[in-house]
Amino acid sequence: MPELRGVQATEDVKTEWKRAYNLYLQAPGDPYDKKNDRTERIGYVARALTLTRKQAKRRIRNYEAWQRNIKKGLVPV
Repeated sequence: MPELRGVQATEDVKTEWKRAYNLYLQAPGDPYDKKNDRTERIGYVARALTLTRKQAKRRIRNYEAWQRNIKKGLVPV
């Protein structure tokens, strides 16, 4: 459903994605192991926002996909 891209998520949902991603960027990770680094960062976001790991992971993934779609010009800013 490409015609609904960027329309389904409300502004407060996008704000949650931004908040989770900013915490993700600030989180300490594992500098020597790329996979473990992401896992630790997602765990940090989950603890900070009192979410499950799955919810935190989904918010970060949604934010990253949203930014990719903006870059491709598929979603209005």
